[in-house]
Amino acid sequence: MSYTLFLLSIAGFFVGLPVGLFVINQRKFDEQSLKRKSEKLMADAAKESTHIINETKTQLIEKQKQFEVEQQEFAQQIDKMEQMLSVKSVSFQKREAKIAELKRALEEEEKSVQALQSMMSENDRRLNEQLLQRTGFSADRIKEHLLQDYEKEFLADAELRLQHAVECTKDNVTRDARNFLAEAMYRYAAATSVEHELKDIIVQRDEIKGRIVGRGGRNIAFFEELFGVDVIFNDEPNTIILSCFNLVQRETARFALERLMRERVISEEVIARIKPLAEQDTQKLLLKEGQAALKILGLDQKMPPDFAKLVGRLKFRTSYGQNIMSHCFEVGYFARLIAGELGANTDTAWLGGFFHDLGKAVDQETGGSHDVLSKELLEKYGFSWEITHAAWTHHNAIPQETIEARIVQAADAISAGRPGARAESLERYLTKIKDLQETALSFEGVKKAYAINAGREVRVVVEPEKVNDEANQILADGIAAKVQEKGGYPGKIKVVTIRTTKITDYAK
Repeated sequence: MSYTLFLLSIAGFFVGLPVGLFVINQRKFDEQSLKRKSEKLMADAAKESTHIINETKTQLIEKQKQFEVEQQEFAQQIDKMEQMLSVKSVSFQKREAKIAELKRALEEEEKSVQALQSMMSENDRRLNEQLLQRTGFSADRIKEHLLQDYEKEFLADAELRLQHAVECTKDNVTRDARNFLAEAMYRYAAATSVEHELKDIIVQRDEIKGRIVGRGGRNIAFFEELFGVDVIFNDEPNTIILSCFNLVQRETARFALERLMRERVISEEVIARIKPLAEQDTQKLLLKEGQAALKILGLDQKMPPDFAKLVGRLKFRTSYGQNIMSHCFEVGYFARLIAGELGANTDTAWLGGFFHDLGKAVDQETGGSHDVLSKELLEKYGFSWEITHAAWTHHNAIPQETIEARIVQAADAISAGRPGARAESLERYLTKIKDLQETALSFEGVKKAYAINAGREVRVVVEPEKVNDEANQILADGIAAKVQEKGGYPGKIKVVTIRTTKITDYAK
């Protein structure tokens, strides 16, 4: 064991000796390499510092030369400014001398003016004394008499000129108004159409009618009571006719009948079950019609669905047979055309004209005046004051404050009054006109009465000897109250009483 350890020690000595020598030699080599590198770095740094010092000196020399040049230029500018100041100082002194000379001349002129004023005052005093001595009137009184004479002469001439100007203006305004209205009506030509309260439904087989009627007519009686319509059979083959003044109810009943015709068994329970489905169909139809109208108006992306349904109801509302949706579009078109001719706001006139009868979409259910309802609905849905005012004042609910409101009123009269627009018979129209005139003539002091503007206005000429100005107002109120009491007239009727006073004198 000890021999083995001895051998291992000797072997380790011979192996470790060369390794140690190699390590010592390698360390000496590394130290020499590091020394050479450091000497090289020192030399490079010395060269770089010398180069930087030389460049810095060169830059300093250039900066110093540039500074000297700028200093010379600055000195030259200072010399020029001193010369300019010197010139301006001389000019200022001359100007001061001139101003002083002008002041002296002005003072002398003021003294001469004061002297002249004193002289004129003295002359006026002497003239007044002479006038008083010779005529007994002072200058002020003579001036007053002259002014009165000239004033009378000028007033008479001014009245004649004003009267002539008013007559010319009336003629021009009337001619222009006629031209505007004629141009608007010429540019808009729509076919006249009359909406009826009847709706035809085609039935494929007659036995379907029997199932709809039911035993003893129980089904059809329940249907008419539930939907508020009249159902007419046997007037035409394969046809059922629905009659109702409320066209929305009529459309609901039509959808319900079309659904019933697809049912195998029809009973009161089936009819009651179909009603909400038919109402949903009607609401979809109203939404479709309303969105189509709003698209034409350019509002389809701005208004909510409930407003679109409200507008869609106008499609199923009539006045004297005239479809309200068509009437609203006509009024909007006419208003926009007239506004364009007059230079008014065409957008306000267009929307105000269309929405002027919006209240008729709900007046059958809620009651009330349709123009007031139009105002409330437009305010609810955030329309501007200008559009709302133009829409709801077309029946003179309040005085019109904008030109667009007056345009909408004129457009409404054109649409409602053009031939064929409404289905009111001639006999009924003449009867209404005659009744209005007789109502006005029944009052004491009325000389003549005329119903004009399609029966929307009554003009009454009174006897001035029997009716004074105060009684004239009372008479107008009385006629309006009696017309309102009788009723039977659409919209509002304007009552105008005219009292003419003539004064005659003779020049001698």
